[in-house]
Amino acid sequence: MATTFEVLQTIITETFDQDLTTNITTITPESTLAELNIESLEMFDLIFAVEDAFDISVPNDQLKIETVQDIVNLVDRLCVKQGKI
Repeated sequence: MATTFEVLQTIITETFDQDLTTNITTITPESTLAELNIESLEMFDLIFAVEDAFDISVPNDQLKIETVQDIVNLVDRLCVKQGKI
């Protein structure tokens, strides 16, 4: 089973039409959304994809994220809270 981080790597590459073979290795937990060229409006596309992939609901007040690891932490926390694990 893929980890939250691995699923997120795939979501980012697919959602933002990036080359999977090139970017899968460049997306690290420490990568910032700015480094990945994910702008504030595109963040909603990312969140919608994350909600679909993990069958969770992300409250708007939870969107204070800067890095990929921030998203991983948020997803893991929400999965536990929403009974998805």
